[in-house]
Amino acid sequence: MESMFALTRRSWWSTLWSHLKPEAHPEAESGCFGLFQGALWSRRVRGTEGLTLTCTEGRLWLTLDADPTDHVLEPGATLRLEQAGHIVVQALRPARFRLTKGAHPPPCPS
Repeated sequence: MESMFALTRRSWWSTLWSHLKPEAHPEAESGCFGLFQGALWSRRVRGTEGLTLTCTEGRLWLTLDADPTDHVLEPGATLRLEQAGHIVVQALRPARFRLTKGAHPPPCPS
């Protein structure tokens, strides 16, 4: 019984590690994301990906490596992610945002 638990536990850690290690996701994923109040979302971006983050609902606080300014985004506000580094987003109240590549993003599902 213990060896079965150890395998399951090892498998869980292995899956978690492969998802979190930097080389597993060299590019930030684009798409629509929802956060509960206080929840965090983070990704590493290259700066050459042409990413734009748009707040579609709620209120977001975000910070980027090498950017001395923190940003607060309200619905409709957009921030272009042009510098390489780590981005951290926190919902100041329940929020949704869209991370897109290119100029014409598809709408997020409701």
